Amino acid sequence: MNAPARIALVDDDPSIRRGVARMLELSGLHVTTFPSAEALLALDAAAAFDCLVLDIHLPGLSGPDCYGDLRARGDAPPAVFITAHDANETQDMLQRVAPAACLRKPFRSQQLLQAIRDALQAPSATAVHG
Repeated sequence: MNAPARIALVDDDPSIRRGVARMLELSGLHVTTFPSAEALLALDAAAAFDCLVLDIHLPGLSGPDCYGDLRARGDAPPAVFITAHDANETQDMLQRVAPAACLRKPFRSQQLLQAIRDALQAPSATAVHG
């Protein structure tokens, strides 16, 4: 039997962290939550996760900047970005880091689960859903 995929969820909104983590755990995934990109980077174990779910707009270091740092270190599993903002600036940030997917809030549970499955199977694939 395969171990459940390990997901790091980074979002500054506690209700989003709780709700998304619960949904992912009920779907059989192992989730560790972080309130900021800095908290994930401080753990210094991003490579221990199979996939990252990162909010784009975070106080302090943004999700894309965090992911760029992880990629530069060679510690970057595939990433799915989530955002409530669909601005040109957001698209520019995503172009730099080429995530597996980007979902616009509010998204359906199945959309996130499928994006994570796709990221785990094809980490270099890039798609924008919404």
